[in-house]
Amino acid sequence: MNYITMIFDINSRAYPDRTALQYLLIDLLKRCNTQFAEMLAAPFIITLGDEWQGLLKPDMNYLQIIDFFKFNLPRDISFYTGVGIGPITISNFELTVNQLDGPAFHLAREALLYAKRKKHSLVILTN
Repeated sequence: MNYITMIFDINSRAYPDRTALQYLLIDLLKRCNTQFAEMLAAPFIITLGDEWQGLLKPDMNYLQIIDFFKFNLPRDISFYTGVGIGPITISNFELTVNQLDGPAFHLAREALLYAKRKKHSLVILTN
């Protein structure tokens, strides 16, 4: 079964009020996890500073999640999105998303790194 891992990253160091941005992101993650609860296998959490990730159930419309952040973050904030579509090997959904593992996560990380390197806002990889 193929899940959809999404990893987002903002370059918040370039933002003048990084603390306010991080609090906004925390609020948005709560709203996203509530609004899209039926789509999520594991809720979105901040994983590294200004990076967050979540896991969607198979065959969900990940573009809705991207649009949610696009429309709710300040207009002058851009972000990178890496999407990995594939199986997962650690699937105990009582764990947080950063404790899960598998090809979907590896693909999402690879997609995010490629997006940042090539300055693309979205890269999707599937196995």
